[in-house]
Amino acid sequence: MASPSSCNSRKRQRREGGDPCCSYCAKRKHLYLALDNGGNNPGYTIHKIDAADNMELEDHLPEPVLRVAAPGRGPMAFTAVGTSIFVVTNPYSDRYDDPRAPPTIVYDTQAGALAFGPRLPGRFLEGGGAMAVGERLYGIARVRGKDSDENPAAFSVLQVMSWAPALCLDPWDPAMAWSWRQAQSTASLPLSTTLSGAVITSYALHPDGHTLFVSTRHDTHSLDTSDGDGVWKELGDWALPFQGQAYFDAELDAWVGFHHKDDGYVCCCPVVSRGTVTTRAPECTILKEKLFQSKDEKHPNVQHMKATLTYMGDSRYCLAENVLGHDNVFQGALCVTLFGLKYGRKGELQTKVRRTTRSYPLSKIGTSFSHEAFWL
Repeated sequence: MASPSSCNSRKRQRREGGDPCCSYCAKRKHLYLALDNGGNNPGYTIHKIDAADNMELEDHLPEPVLRVAAPGRGPMAFTAVGTSIFVVTNPYSDRYDDPRAPPTIVYDTQAGALAFGPRLPGRFLEGGGAMAVGERLYGIARVRGKDSDENPAAFSVLQVMSWAPALCLDPWDPAMAWSWRQAQSTASLPLSTTLSGAVITSYALHPDGHTLFVSTRHDTHSLDTSDGDGVWKELGDWALPFQGQAYFDAELDAWVGFHHKDDGYVCCCPVVSRGTVTTRAPECTILKEKLFQSKDEKHPNVQHMKATLTYMGDSRYCLAENVLGHDNVFQGALCVTLFGLKYGRKGELQTKVRRTTRSYPLSKIGTSFSHEAFWL
């Protein structure tokens, strides 16, 4: 059986895109970065980085494993389910019922192959566009309906994408292994008072592997997805202390994410009980070290665009920050930092392992898209 040490001598071959050297390398995870590229051939790229060995990063971005042209320089959206990356080529379009709308592009990271996925069923609410649970993707989408012929209306529903072929396809649609459907239990969520038109500020997956915790600015619900559709439960008038997605860290026995004030700090909090309704938010512990710029900070040469946090297992994290030049927003840099977390003697949150940071220059299409990072 192959071991990690037996693969070190072939590291260069992997970097150059050679064949997988063994079963160990085929199963190991990598960091995938989705970026936009300006220049003469504008488009989007996905780069595969070997960041598992000793928390090290490449000195330069490797050649992309996937290029998607964008002649109109339009925005795209990326998310991941299982070992596949989904590329939505028209994320801000309202014409989801148009059969001419392009399907989703699916990049299988294990096979290195492309496939077609279903087009989005509606525009997802801000902050909750893609919440992955195992091999399913959940999103609260705005879809268009009609109260009458003269009064078109938009309403919010819970949509589920899973590994199941579409039941009804138009004659011109290609066969697809994935499909969207509307969850049958949507009515159990008070959409009119809670999530309809609201912004999802944060979400986290419970360590049970099937319960999502979803917060708006004012309240939190759980979504038990064990039946495939999902059952909503109101937990209280409080919010998780995060901004965006938080991750369960088994070594810390806590959720970890960006602090909700978007101030450049990472924080953690205890996992919330699935069955307890409470009026108090979980206690938040903030890492004292500031790891990235906040949007409100002023710097003479660069401006903060976006930061992402990706969990790599074993209390290891990847923080990717996109910064732009003040004089030229089409030129920027992606700063990638790998670090670990632990508790100190007094229970304070600390970094562990030598931090590794690299900065990669970028030529951008514009400011509508920053980047995405996945550990697959």
